Amino acid sequence: MNTTTFRPQQDQSFETVAPGIQFSFLRRHDGGNGLTVLVRMEKGAHARRHDHPGGEETYLVSGRLRIGERVLSPGDYLWTAPGERHDGYAEEESVFFVVLPGGLDVIDAR
Repeated sequence: MNTTTFRPQQDQSFETVAPGIQFSFLRRHDGGNGLTVLVRMEKGAHARRHDHPGGEETYLVSGRLRIGERVLSPGDYLWTAPGERHDGYAEEESVFFVVLPGGLDVIDAR
């Protein structure tokens, strides 16, 4: 059964998942590891090398973000296919919306 999810801004708390990186978990997908998250990264924060088994959809709201070899500016959208391992680096303080249908696998946890 499908259920509508509504999360008002005042109910969107952030938790630190790595140095300089915070997630607001907007939705955990039914029946799997999938997530929809709002991410905040401080300038200079680095997301270690990782993969998304179900791919990754990213929409940059603000800031400047490098994902792999691509640099995103506000309004840019990026689909990363499953198996395309990459890291992330915030060239500026950044906020972005991410849909991870298959979740997240960290490859380099150092």
